[in-house]
Order: sequence, then C-alpha cells, then structure tokens
Amino acid sequence: MRGRVVSKKLLSILLLSILLTSTLAGCSGGGGGGQTCTLTMFAITGSDVSVMEAGTNNWIEAQVGMSLEHGDTIRCGNSSTAEITFRDGSTIDLEAGTEIKVDSLACSYTGSVTIVLAQTIGSIIFRVTKVIDPASRYEVDTPAGAATVRGSAMRVQVIEDGTTWVTNLEGDIWAIAQGVELRVPQGQQCIIRPGQPPEHAMVAAGDYHTVGLKSDGTVVAVGMNDNGQCNLGDWTDITHVAAGYYHTVGVKSNGTAVAVGWNGYGMCDVGNWTGIIQVAAGYYHTVGLKVDGTVIAVGDTAYGQCDVGNWTGIIQVAAGYYHTVGLKADGTVVAVGDNFYGQCDVGGWTSIIQVAAGNEYTVGVKSDGTVVAVGRGDSGQCNVAGWTNIIQVAAGSYHTVGLESDGTAVAVGSNTLGQCDVGGWTVIIQVTTGEAHTVGLKTNGTVVAVGDNAYGQCDVSGWDLK
Repeated sequence: MRGRVVSKKLLSILLLSILLTSTLAGCSGGGGGGQTCTLTMFAITGSDVSVMEAGTNNWIEAQVGMSLEHGDTIRCGNSSTAEITFRDGSTIDLEAGTEIKVDSLACSYTGSVTIVLAQTIGSIIFRVTKVIDPASRYEVDTPAGAATVRGSAMRVQVIEDGTTWVTNLEGDIWAIAQGVELRVPQGQQCIIRPGQPPEHAMVAAGDYHTVGLKSDGTVVAVGMNDNGQCNLGDWTDITHVAAGYYHTVGVKSNGTAVAVGWNGYGMCDVGNWTGIIQVAAGYYHTVGLKVDGTVIAVGDTAYGQCDVGNWTGIIQVAAGYYHTVGLKADGTVVAVGDNFYGQCDVGGWTSIIQVAAGNEYTVGVKSDGTVVAVGRGDSGQCNVAGWTNIIQVAAGSYHTVGLESDGTAVAVGSNTLGQCDVGGWTVIIQVTTGEAHTVGLKTNGTVVAVGDNAYGQCDVSGWDLK
C-alpha cells in the first residue's frame, strides 16, 4: 500500500530537497541514470495519519511499513504524528497538523540520493543519521526563501502566512532568501518571511537580566542594569547574543564580538575577536566559537574554565558558572573548569546534538531526543532521564528546561519562584534560563517568561522579536 495527502489549510508551500549519500540498500529498480527509491512509514501515533497516492484523489489510512513514492502525500491530523524513514536510518518526523508531498525521489548509481518534499503547513524534524558524501545537503524552498543543510538535523516550521522558522538541531544550516545567505549556528534558529531576507531572532538570559535579539539585528534587554549589562540600544547587525552574571556579549555578522557590563575579570575584552559564530557567557568568563571549530575564552580562569585553546572540531559552546563545555562535530563532548560536582564528567557522552551548562551541572540532548545530565543535582535539576522528544535544553542555577519537538516545554529542579511553571507554554521555538527565571521565544516572535522578576527580568510581554 502506498500513500499521499493534501491539506485544506494550504496557505503556503514548502519545498524540501534533501541530497544525501547512503548505501543503495534503500534503492530498488530504476533505469537510465538512476534507481527508484522509496521512503517507508516507520511509526504512527494517533489515528489520523492519511496518505493519498500519486494521481489519485482518495485518502487512505496510513499504515506502518507502507512505502512512499514520488507523488505521494502524507498528512497528520491535529492529534497524530508520524515518522518516515529511509533505509540508511535517516528519518523525517512529522508533527501534528503537518502535511508533506514527495515531489521527487531518486537514487543515482553513484550512491547520491535526492528526496524532494513539498510541505504545506506544520512542523517537521529531519534527522540524517548517515551522511558520507561531503556534497550531501538538505535544501528547503518556501514562499519566503530557502534553507540548505550540510549536517544532520533541523526543524522546519511553516505557519499559515507562509512564514518559516528553521532551527539548527545539528550540523551546518544556511538560510537563503532575497539573495541573502545567513548561517544558522547549531542550537539557534532564523525566521524567513515572504519577500524578506532571512533574519535571526533569539533570547538569552543572564542571572538577573534578559536579552532579546530582534530579526533586524538590533537587541533589547530588561532586568538588572547595575553594571550596564542592558545598555544594548546601539548594537546593530547582531547575529547571536549571550548573557552572563553581570555582562552581555554579542556576535556581529562580520564575525567580531561586542560586550557590555562588569569587566572585573576581563570577560568583556572581546574587541579583538574575529571569525566568531557563537558566544557563551558564564559567571565571570566569556567563550567564543570560531568558524574553524576552535574556541577562545577570556575572563576568570581560576578553575581552568578558559583553558580551551587546544579544542578543535567544536560546533557549540556553553558556559556555566566556573566551567566550559564544548560539543564536537562527532557528537562527543569536552569540558574544562570546576569539577567539584562532576559537572565536567562528559567524556563518555555520545550522539549529543546540543549542550547547556548550569551553575554546577551540565546537560546534553541526544540525537534520539533523550537527555543526559551530570553534576550537582540536589534540587532535582539533573532529573531528566525520563525526558523524550527534546530538541533543546537550557540550564539555570538550579533548574533545567527542555523544549519538546511539539513546541511545549518541560522543567525540573528548584521552583521556589515559579521558574519551572512552563507547563502551559505552546508554540515555543527556544528556551533560555537565568538564575531563577525562564524565558521562551514563540513562533510569532513574542516572548514569555516565568520566575524571579525582582529586577524586571521577566518584563518581556511587550517584546516582538520579528
């Protein structure tokens, strides 16, 4: 049995083109310059997953094990999800309310595989588990623009007006629209709106202040400003931000860095940095990830938290109070600094796609959506063993927040000020945590926050980062 679908909510078209190299075990038949490939319906939750075969107008119930071919369409109802797999292990996770069409599906004799999908609405997570050819990539075309991937995993969400959010879960992602190419660093997202170039939008939380990066590259901030850490009104052309204890750091599109706030240990001395694509801010230190995968750090290094000069192959960095964590391209993790509670004992971690560093603990998201944690856990902040379907985590002083693939959030740890009260959050695309507050960025660019608001760090209700 094969299948396909068409959504009644068709308000935008997302064209996804995935080129990846795999064993030809997933290919059969064919002729000319290539072979015929198939996708397989691997898993279904709920009872409303439909398929319409190419050239027909009849919906049929999707079945686990059915083959999906060129021209077939798949639709998930509002309470159902599905997973499609290619025989090399790569998967396409369709969330509730999503539909896609297989526009092209072919294998070449050289091993190159082309998969072209059209997504009308909803959210999809793509996980490529076996990429061999350096030319392998994802390409996503929407009414607003395109995204290309040289890596392993991304989340693409299309809302009703055609706006597209692209989140980098693992690997290299580039967003392209209106002749502008924008790199999306791992763990971050960009927005592509119809007729406009791709733009960054994100939130960051320091201990007592909150920072928002707007899609136009400007920055807003609320909360404690005793040391000028919120004096960001003149920042422009920013692509990434990080917030520490009493300082804030930003990356500009030209790869340089800027910083404001208390500089007692030199953690704001980033003026000579170049080639930077991501920053992390700890208690009294700042870490920068360079485009070549090396890392630089300034500030307090009493515990060796700045000893990152020999790191290579890094794709994401995180900074705790007195330790620094680096995620390598192969999914392993390195850490330096204070290890009193074992927060640096990450040497055995594998298949990690994102890391976060809390006060005295470290959290990692695995490629299967589960979460691991080491370090101080006396407030329950490391009780993440039962979490599933997580695509991003944030670590505060004594609490941990996870973003689920459906846009909801979960939290564990200290909740003395309500910082874990995220159960009602929906359509979230990023979470961040301060000492005792939690902030979430929503798909429409608005921001929500819970927890300690003694300094106004949760006064984000009027923000619109679009």
